[in-house]
Amino acid sequence: MKKINSLILLLFLTSQVLAQDLKETALKHFTNQEWEDASANYLKYLKSNDGDSLDWYNLALSHSRLSKHEKAIEYFNEAKKRNFPPVFISFGMSKSYAALKDETKMIEVLSAAANNGLNAINLLQNDPAFEEYRSSAPFIEVLKKVEQNAYPCLGKANYRHFDFWIGEWDVMVNGTKVGDNSITMAKGGCAIHENYKTAGNYAGQSINFYDPIDKKWHQHWVGSGGDVYNYLETKREPGLLQFQSKVMGPTGNISLSRLTFTLNQDGTVRQLFEGSTDDGKTWTAGFDGLYMKKSN
Repeated sequence: MKKINSLILLLFLTSQVLAQDLKETALKHFTNQEWEDASANYLKYLKSNDGDSLDWYNLALSHSRLSKHEKAIEYFNEAKKRNFPPVFISFGMSKSYAALKDETKMIEVLSAAANNGLNAINLLQNDPAFEEYRSSAPFIEVLKKVEQNAYPCLGKANYRHFDFWIGEWDVMVNGTKVGDNSITMAKGGCAIHENYKTAGNYAGQSINFYDPIDKKWHQHWVGSGGDVYNYLETKREPGLLQFQSKVMGPTGNISLSRLTFTLNQDGTVRQLFEGSTDDGKTWTAGFDGLYMKKSN
């Protein structure tokens, strides 16, 4: 009886070793992009072993690389059942459906993934598998949703309130140009950058953003003369945004600065600086500039 049990144990251990060898061999071929050999070894291994989600995913991907897309989809689903990360499953399956010219299923898979947070916008925009669908209305709609997942600020009104200031501008005072200002949106739309320069020595930059905690716009400005302003929103209306900041003068005195941007009907923007030395009881106008879009 002991000999029989020992033999059974030996056969079991041997089978486990052989299975492990098959799995390691399959992974080696997969890593080397030897798709035929990877597929054959994964199939042998998984025939007698359930494997884990990565084994099924690698098998699916190997079949995809071999343009065996029906089988690839079958194996992607097996990986999905075993809880392989959904974003990879969706992307792999949608590429196979694209290769099979099944746009309906491709859009179905991508839409479900987008509704579950898919944010791989660069992959969808650049992967050759989707080339012939770039102008397709359903694909464009999916891209919009995926882009919103990747860059949520783009679709939220509070973050878009200051977009009227974005552009390349000539800054004018009483009809005379006093500077150039380049206002650009940061990637993702969560911040706006300012790069200002004059014909003389002075220049400066600011970053502008909406803070979801205090629900206000902020502007942090640093000028080449060492001037620093940390502006905080005090008023916001359509086409208008006003800030206020403490500022230190050359002698170390602290005063208040108020900065108001107003969108005019002709598309120009007024930028008005005002100062107060009595803690905001009275204000004195300072710089009053008109932003005019540069001609192309």
